Amino acid sequence: MQLSVVIATWNRVPLLADTLRALAAQEVPPGLAWEIVVVDNNSTDATAQVVDEFAAGAPVPLRRVFEPEQGLSRARNRGIREAQGTILAFCDDDVLPAGDWVARIPAALERWSADGIGGRILPRFEGPSPPPAWLTGNRRLLRQLALMDWEESGPLALPLAPNPQVWGANMAFRREVFDRVGEFDPRRGVFGRRLFRGEEADLIARALSLGMRIAYDASLTVHHRIGPDRMRKAYFRRLAFDDGVGEARAAASATAEVGEAPAPRAARRVRPRAAVAQRGGAGRGLVDREADVRLRRVSLKESTPPAPGARGSRRRRARRSGSTRP
Repeated sequence: MQLSVVIATWNRVPLLADTLRALAAQEVPPGLAWEIVVVDNNSTDATAQVVDEFAAGAPVPLRRVFEPEQGLSRARNRGIREAQGTILAFCDDDVLPAGDWVARIPAALERWSADGIGGRILPRFEGPSPPPAWLTGNRRLLRQLALMDWEESGPLALPLAPNPQVWGANMAFRREVFDRVGEFDPRRGVFGRRLFRGEEADLIARALSLGMRIAYDASLTVHHRIGPDRMRKAYFRRLAFDDGVGEARAAASATAEVGEAPAPRAARRVRPRAAVAQRGGAGRGLVDREADVRLRRVSLKESTPPAPGARGSRRRRARRSGSTRP
């Protein structure tokens, strides 16, 4: 088996069905042997039934495996172990790969003499209304939707630049990458409804640090389906918050592993703009500021309240000293 397409999914059966149809319609050369591996990560909808029915008539081998440990990284890691291909390609359950996506992956790896490859992730906005101008006019927010429309191909290097990057909706690696680098860090990546991130950037950074070659090839294209729920400012506030909390979660876990005392809970609170910058570039905007305010409110709620009478005592001392500060 030359290539395996791994799709991790959780309760998204309508979107997943369209992704499988797009894969079934791939135009591949006769000599390319490939398969599809769907990793069901504790879905409670009709995922199992739909995938099994689709597999019965699929033009390529299609298998469904069940991963009981929640988390996108754990599901992808299960797919790595189950897949039979020497090339492991990944796409999300809400993307529509171009008709030549599978055929172009081995060619792109050869063209760049690469160990890993990624490509363009273009938007497909869906819903009764067009996307708002505050979203389509803000490239940083579009990147937060995991969109990558960089037109220039080339190898990646450390430190990772904002453009181009290789993200989970459209990436592929030779199996040797996982043999040398290890699997996706289960402390990172989407976890149920928590929008933690960074698992693919972490793996790519580990690969590059070992001298492996990762490239971005704009000829590899998928379309990312974006529904109305992801075209609201509330979604981006939630995304910034979860992104920051996910970074703190991974950092705290790594600190515990090396035997250092974890920081106090208040000190582990994250400034989301730092996490947003990793995927969205430098600068601050409305979403960043609102996320900061939200985090400050949470931190204040968790801080220790002043002792009874302490505020009044401070005011009395200020009056005695002649201070006019309120």
